[in-house]
Amino acid sequence: MTRYISTFLLLGVISATISYLGCTTKPSKQVAEEKITISKVTVPFRPDEQPFCVSLTEDETFIVYQSPRSDGHGALDLWFSRFEDGKWSEPYNAGPNINSSSNEADGKFSHDGKSMVFVRSDDFSKSTELYISYLEGGSWTKAAPIGAPVSLPDTKEFGANFSHDGTRLYFSSDREGGEGGMDHYYSERSGQTWGEPVNLGPGINTEGNENDLTISLDEKTIVFGTKKSDSIEGSTDLYFSQLTEGSWSPIQNLGSEINSPGNDSCAWFGHNGTSLYFNSDWDYDLGKIGESRLVWKASNPKGF
Repeated sequence: MTRYISTFLLLGVISATISYLGCTTKPSKQVAEEKITISKVTVPFRPDEQPFCVSLTEDETFIVYQSPRSDGHGALDLWFSRFEDGKWSEPYNAGPNINSSSNEADGKFSHDGKSMVFVRSDDFSKSTELYISYLEGGSWTKAAPIGAPVSLPDTKEFGANFSHDGTRLYFSSDREGGEGGMDHYYSERSGQTWGEPVNLGPGINTEGNENDLTISLDEKTIVFGTKKSDSIEGSTDLYFSQLTEGSWSPIQNLGSEINSPGNDSCAWFGHNGTSLYFNSDWDYDLGKIGESRLVWKASNPKGF
């Protein structure tokens, strides 16, 4: 079953009222066009897959995610699936040019699916390093470290993802000089190099940890997962901040219309501008905690 949410947007802030199929009268065409739907991503994941932190190409036919499957190259690998003939293919390993005996995570595509940035680490609690690979002639190139000034020794960088035009790289880092533990940053591309990271400021960054951000198509809304005093039942919720007159607004909880009593995290705005993907151990179809953390897609015909 797909969950439907009636929505309106005021300065980009999402308000929603939940209704379920079969529980309301048939909506008019005008109302139906204002619906956001939340549905399960139907990649045929294995029971032990634990898929996390997805990214898709703009046409939504190619997906990457991280998984601790036992048949990978390391403890945590990146995996692919393609949407062909009306269904998702069996997932397959991204291969040795990307995966290693270490841990690979947070794979994020450029809009055309020809570049992918990801995190590699032997121990995520100590440090990570950002890598990039390119799709050339149908194969992914040997991943290379992005390096300084974006990815620094003895620091942690997570959730790196490209702006839609590929000129900026947004990511989280615990480097010195931030507002707290993990802060949000961006770096500008100049040719094939990345410039000095810019902290997004105290409006969006706090004394806590802000991780796994995703940036909207117009680069004016950021969503990420964290735990705050207003998190539902003390779980991890999705929060957002908006760029207004050059500054990022203080973060706000997306609310119970999207966040669940479970843990909702690792959000990712689709490059098509109408999709928001996220992980949750709450089963939106059944209305209860599920047996595993699943991947969900919120679709908004009016765009996010």
